[in-house]
Amino acid sequence: MSFEAFQQVLSVAAPLAITLGVVVALLNLRNQYRLRQIDTVMRLYSHFGEDTFVRHFIRVTNWDYDTYDAYLERRTEDDYISLTVVTVFFEGMGLLLKRKLAPIDLIDDLLSGPILLAWPKARPIWVGFRAQYGVPAAAEWFEFLHEAIVQRLAKLEGTQPKAQTGPAFQVTSPGE
Repeated sequence: MSFEAFQQVLSVAAPLAITLGVVVALLNLRNQYRLRQIDTVMRLYSHFGEDTFVRHFIRVTNWDYDTYDAYLERRTEDDYISLTVVTVFFEGMGLLLKRKLAPIDLIDDLLSGPILLAWPKARPIWVGFRAQYGVPAAAEWFEFLHEAIVQRLAKLEGTQPKAQTGPAFQVTSPGE
């Protein structure tokens, strides 16, 4: 192969190598972004299984406050704390979803059941709170998250999912 032929091959190969390098770099960046999304969701999700969170979640999903007024009449300080802990967790997930920092399919795989259980229990309280205090944004990302999951499930199943309003767990004392 002559020197001129070698130069022609290099003049064609160099831009191809650069283009290939850019494509590989973009694919790696995309993969890194996806991995970072998953890592963010999993770090937040790790709190879901902690004993203290589970106690608050069970409390919220087992109470029977059908209205904001019923909540105001019978609530305890522990009810308020449980509502806040559960809401803050799901608010965080909802905000990550809204900002496209968490993929809906991952949130669905991890939390669709708990979301469908918790929001119907918290909804009457937050709707009443919004009205009483004029704060329409209260628990908005929790509600957004719930609606996104409902829509996703309806799309996947081809039907509207049934409302989940029953208790997540039946808590009984030993010997019952």
